[in-house]
Amino acid sequence: MPDKVLIVDDDPGIRTTISELIQELGYSAETASDGLAAVGLLDSGPFFCVFTDIMMPNMSGLELIQRIKAQDVSLPIIVITGYASLEIAVDAMKFGASDFISKPFKVKQIELLLNKIKREKSLIEENRRFSDTLHLHRLIDNLVGQLEDKNEEIISLQEISDRIISLKGIRDLVSAIIDVSKQLLDEVEVRFFPLNRKDNKLVDTSSGKELPAEEELLQGNIVRKHNAGDCLSDSIETIFPLMIEGQVFGALHITSSSVLGDDKEGKIQYLLNRSAERMENVALYEGLYENMLSTLNSMAKILDARDPHTSQHSTRVTTLSMAMGAALELSEEEKETLYIAASLHDIGKVGIPDNILLKPGKLTNEEFDVIKRHPDIGADILKPLPPMAKETEIIRHHHERYDGYGYPAGLKGNDIPYLSRIITLADSFDAMTSDRPYRKGMSIQDALEEIKRCKGKQFDPSLADTFINKVAGA
Repeated sequence: MPDKVLIVDDDPGIRTTISELIQELGYSAETASDGLAAVGLLDSGPFFCVFTDIMMPNMSGLELIQRIKAQDVSLPIIVITGYASLEIAVDAMKFGASDFISKPFKVKQIELLLNKIKREKSLIEENRRFSDTLHLHRLIDNLVGQLEDKNEEIISLQEISDRIISLKGIRDLVSAIIDVSKQLLDEVEVRFFPLNRKDNKLVDTSSGKELPAEEELLQGNIVRKHNAGDCLSDSIETIFPLMIEGQVFGALHITSSSVLGDDKEGKIQYLLNRSAERMENVALYEGLYENMLSTLNSMAKILDARDPHTSQHSTRVTTLSMAMGAALELSEEEKETLYIAASLHDIGKVGIPDNILLKPGKLTNEEFDVIKRHPDIGADILKPLPPMAKETEIIRHHHERYDGYGYPAGLKGNDIPYLSRIITLADSFDAMTSDRPYRKGMSIQDALEEIKRCKGKQFDPSLADTFINKVAGA
């Protein structure tokens, strides 16, 4: 009969997920929806171990741990947590929990835990056969020391986890891997080499040269090399594969004066595993984000093509806005936001009827009221897309006036988003200098004079000066 594992969680999805992973590893599983139900199942054991959540109705995980330990002090208990909550893990271990596992779960993580429990059970059984009272006291002292070590390990791993989770780009993650590795290991040289999947060679990004990759590394295994020199120059190379979706993405190369050992290697492996999980999420997010931007940009191009008199308007406004961004020395993040918002600033015009949008003559007051709805329409198009929150508000307010007489909200001065004020200048300048069926476009000099005249009224005075002196008038 396979060893039986008890899974306790009030989320049926979590119970099902862990049960399936457990069964894939050759164990049987029983589940309970809360601590009270789990207590009723304990007599149906013996159980190999227990996985339990903490926050549950009827009986919490901490109460369940106490009940289990009162009945069988040797039964291992694994706490299920979110991103490695230090407080929950420490409290649970004070009550007798053996370890913790963070969501989301992977077969490899659970397999490692169960193998660890199996080894510990084997050791405990061996100790039990030869133990006496003195040996038991020594074992207790050892377990206390292990608990203290585990607390320090949890703190260290949580700091790693928190840093990795907060990063948003692949480059930032690679930099963090190198920095954290140096913090974990004293006096080591750390480098990261991406893998060129075409020829399975590692790339030295500083020189552009390609380096051979050992077959063992390509199979996902750690490679260790001892470089013998004189007594002062011996070095150890430890090369860790960074695996994403079962494929080698790159290699972390660590050169040290001594063997790292299981503990340090384990921490580096944890760092790489968490980084790989984050990279998977970042890659997925960036793929979806790029697809979303591509769709929105296609809509903007269709809109430009819809009106031959404003063709390429969005492109010209974007170019002028980015020139302003450079002149103002905006951050890279601000420039990216400005680029997207400027490219899509008129996307709301897809909701304006052709007989008004394409009218060759002057608009009536009623028709202009319809046109004035396009910033809100554009913002409403983007509002359901969480990554576009900043761009949504910038687009909504790109027709506000510095004196408060703009639309749609009548915002005034610095209440208008800063990047909206930049787009207002670029949008107005392009509108003034472009030909329309009912009028000829202004010259650049006349348009700049109009901007100068409207400083403090329609336009932010400081931004208007920058636009005149460093962008359109330069």
